[in-house]
Amino acid sequence: MPFPNTTSLAYFVPRSQLIFLNEIDSGEIEADFAANRLERIRHSLSIVYHEITHWADTVGTLWGNEYLKQVYAAYDVMPKINVPGSETHFHRFVDLHDSDRRLSFADYYRTVEDNGRKHSLSIPWQINFSCGIEFNPNGRPDEQKPVIFVRFGDHHSGKQLVRQPLSIAALLETTATWSELSTQFHTISALGANERKVEEYLFSREYGERLYTPELTLYSAPVHLLAHYARIQNTPLAYHLGALLSLACLNLVGSHYRKLKPPTELAAWGARVSAFRKAKSIPFAFMCVCMNAPKWSGKSTPIDWVDEALTNSGLPSYDEILTHAVRVLRDDASECERRKMSERQRYLRQLGADWLDWRRAEKDAAVTYSHVSQKHLKAPVIFDASATPFLLFGSDFDIELFDPMDMFEEEASLHTQSLNFRRACR
Repeated sequence: MPFPNTTSLAYFVPRSQLIFLNEIDSGEIEADFAANRLERIRHSLSIVYHEITHWADTVGTLWGNEYLKQVYAAYDVMPKINVPGSETHFHRFVDLHDSDRRLSFADYYRTVEDNGRKHSLSIPWQINFSCGIEFNPNGRPDEQKPVIFVRFGDHHSGKQLVRQPLSIAALLETTATWSELSTQFHTISALGANERKVEEYLFSREYGERLYTPELTLYSAPVHLLAHYARIQNTPLAYHLGALLSLACLNLVGSHYRKLKPPTELAAWGARVSAFRKAKSIPFAFMCVCMNAPKWSGKSTPIDWVDEALTNSGLPSYDEILTHAVRVLRDDASECERRKMSERQRYLRQLGADWLDWRRAEKDAAVTYSHVSQKHLKAPVIFDASATPFLLFGSDFDIELFDPMDMFEEEASLHTQSLNFRRACR
């Protein structure tokens, strides 16, 4: 199940940890980058770093580490699929399917009004929030699995246009879109003054329009929520702050949820607040921090604003949260049973710790080509438009240890077996 993208140019598959570029040629990117012709590859490069951020968030966060444990536990079952007695482990396929499904929630939970009035930065949506509950696999409402909805309404009438679940996938898209934006900023800054001014205008208008595209609310819901409570109208700034908070929330641990201070307004949700806390809900933590955050002031830096929001919520600072997460990733010795796959699992975990520590030191969640000079940061394998695997800008990623073609085939087999077994259950 790949993470969706705003275009069909590329996608990331979390089960294989592989990136695919449908319409981007690796040779062109490498040649133009080496010749400093960044304007020619600005859009392609921003898409590439959008996907690399998905990879970094999967291998280099505590959320991703736990997710990959489920993935590699499912890979353990594959060689024993026809061995008598192995049926007791087939539930891992269903467990992984449920985790994938809940990353962004099923389409059922998201609603869009057809033929709604067009909105924009000058005519914004109305916004409000609500709390519902999921259905369990048996089709019954489950009070232990509440879900937050961001509701967008018509600017004039208030009529609901979109109901978007606040999900882990939405937070992942926030960090990835901020990397995309940051890459664009870096390339535009190298232009001449007049050309830069034109490009900045077109660039800002493009991303402003995305914020009010109903089909893209998965990407914009966390940013709208944050901007609402922080009173922000600057799109890049909202993505910057949202990415920092998202990365922090993706690295929270159990003790953080016990200390988390939900705002008093959420008392109306009753027992569901406790259910969110018990489930260690990352979207819930994100919402609480946004609601507890100070109003934005131009006198503050992004990291200072984030730290104040975290402190108001009873949480440690951005640096402290990520420092602890890096330590956990480096010390985690758990691995799957298959030697080949366990080596890959350990390798990715250590690479992920390096990337997370760099993002901590940079005080920025963005992943851009600014990493190129950092030789210890190994960018992952990418398949370009010709289906050829390549390593971006001379990355030292070990493709013998993590064979991309073998991993592609492993994921394809896992998909087939998982689908086949689910048909026996549901």
